[in-house]
Amino acid sequence: MKEMKGIIKGSYVLGQTIIDGLHLQLLFLLYTLRGGVILGLFPALASVFQVIYLFLVRGKDSVKVKESFQQFYKQYFKMSNYLGYTLAAIGLFLAFDLRVSKTFIQSAVIHYGLIVLLVLFLGACLFVYPVLCRYELTYRQYLRQAVGLFFTNIIESIAMLFGTFLVLSIYVAFPILLVIAGVPLFIFPSIWFGLQAMKKMEEKASKV
Repeated sequence: MKEMKGIIKGSYVLGQTIIDGLHLQLLFLLYTLRGGVILGLFPALASVFQVIYLFLVRGKDSVKVKESFQQFYKQYFKMSNYLGYTLAAIGLFLAFDLRVSKTFIQSAVIHYGLIVLLVLFLGACLFVYPVLCRYELTYRQYLRQAVGLFFTNIIESIAMLFGTFLVLSIYVAFPILLVIAGVPLFIFPSIWFGLQAMKKMEEKASKV
């Protein structure tokens, strides 16, 4: 059989990507519900991150999606919840401060300062699960590593934020994508640019 080329190959790759995205979306929803949503959300999210990470470093053909997802869900159950709810609490606190600033303090300097702080926080959040995928660290080390990567890899951090906002814009234009592969598509810029940042950090460390 001749090797697929051109439009045929592109159509095949696109079709496989859609199938993989839909598969991961379904697994995410099922395992989120399996954990009663509250305890299942972050482990399911971490598992999607890990499967996509394996796609990037090993290739899709070498990854058994369902088996890998189940394994990571159990492996990351506690740590992903610790990290996820820590970040959620900090995010809610900053959002509350922003609301208070806008309603009561009404200081432009404080208000825009809080907005910048919130954006930086969200950027650091995007590194947390990519770090979880690649390294075995303690709870505090995961948080420190994520913050460190965000501030020491400016290009990747900006690209990660831009990619995430671009995906959100695509959702607005094509809401059906939220149903088909909303979570995997949202995750992809984070895991892709996070992986580039970690590789760059490792390369620098190896030269020291």
